Amino acid sequence: MNLEEITFEILENHSLCDYCLGRQFSNLATGTTNLKRGQTIKSFLAMKFTSLDSKNNVAALQVLSQSGSDLARKFLEKKAILPKETSECYICENLLLKIESLTEVIQKEIKDLEVRTFLIGTILPKEYLEREKELKEKYQVHQSEYLKQEFNRNIGKKLTEKTHLNTDFQTPEIVIETHPISLNVHLKISSLFIYGKYNKYVRTIPQTRWPCRKCKGKGCKECDHTGKRYDVSVEELIEHEALRVTKGEKGVLHGAGREDIDARMLGSGRPFVLEIINPKARSIDLAELEKCTNLHVREQIEVRNYRFSTKNEVIYLKRSAEESIKKYRALIEFDSPITNKDLEKIESQFCEIIIKQRTPKRVSHRRADKVRSKKVYSVQSKIENKREVESIIVCDGGCYVKELISGDEGRTSPSIADVVGTKAHCKELDVLEIEEKTYSKEK
Repeated sequence: MNLEEITFEILENHSLCDYCLGRQFSNLATGTTNLKRGQTIKSFLAMKFTSLDSKNNVAALQVLSQSGSDLARKFLEKKAILPKETSECYICENLLLKIESLTEVIQKEIKDLEVRTFLIGTILPKEYLEREKELKEKYQVHQSEYLKQEFNRNIGKKLTEKTHLNTDFQTPEIVIETHPISLNVHLKISSLFIYGKYNKYVRTIPQTRWPCRKCKGKGCKECDHTGKRYDVSVEELIEHEALRVTKGEKGVLHGAGREDIDARMLGSGRPFVLEIINPKARSIDLAELEKCTNLHVREQIEVRNYRFSTKNEVIYLKRSAEESIKKYRALIEFDSPITNKDLEKIESQFCEIIIKQRTPKRVSHRRADKVRSKKVYSVQSKIENKREVESIIVCDGGCYVKELISGDEGRTSPSIADVVGTKAHCKELDVLEIEEKTYSKEK
């Protein structure tokens, strides 16, 4: 059968709206829409049957009338023949006629959001897709476009016309999930990412939220019903002002590594990316945000170098943290008096050396039990008193410095305690510097 015969046979057995008929042949003629293509096909067939002197032309025109052809309907009425009522579309059940209504619903839902780009997604019951698949296979129609594509494109086009937002297939600021049957929409707002660096000046604050171990964050007597093991974290201090200006739901701190609760973060600071979940505002003044954040945190921490970031930079930051070189200051307390000769042994032993570290006991409940190889580049020390030494340690990111000092009952080897021959523990620890590798958007 030729195209004309296939088309009429489809309409004879299945009433299709203009959108769905046009979609069956969407790749045969470009430069138009499926709606116009469907209308054109029906008009062509109507003109053909009105020009034929055949007993079957009225029946054929009734088929077209049932599929919504205005031309066929008007011809029949002119001949004083009652045209058949337009039937519901076999494939979409006239859902494509709801595009205008869906767009209006979307406009209401996003009116309080500051977004510039979007992506439409459509959710349909599988029976719609199965009907379409059966029709394609039955009539061997292979030039067609899928129903969801028609919804996505037309809703996107309407939304752009009404709001001046633009479709973005790669990194949309909002994904709009539409449900044509119920005329509901579900918004998936993309996170906002802010890069910065922080210093931590007190030894009692964890980097991120620390849920109560007993209640897992739900709240209990042990945590005074706060759900938290510690009152505040670096994450919460940094997110406070950011949530205020973005009207976001929550902040998530992605740091380039992490320091212990009792360790300070000094020097030029630790790189981080703050992810704002479900932000309503995006055009924010980062210089002002940085200033307000530092006023809020009251010298517990300090932030700097704010700029907008991306999810890809979060991934890069996490990966590069293990590859970077870090400098620490450690105040070490020994069980026995220490001499300058002991310091010479430490400096000689820990010069460009690879150490082996099994996951420390203190973190084994939350981290995989495995042996890691880390490089120690140098340890330079000076005696503070008979049993206390201040050491400047330069080593790989991810090295457990406290265990490098104590040995952790043999789980880290060699250790400073091993070299000196007496027990040692880290009394104070500060991060002095973190080597930062430049992030490129092309990575």
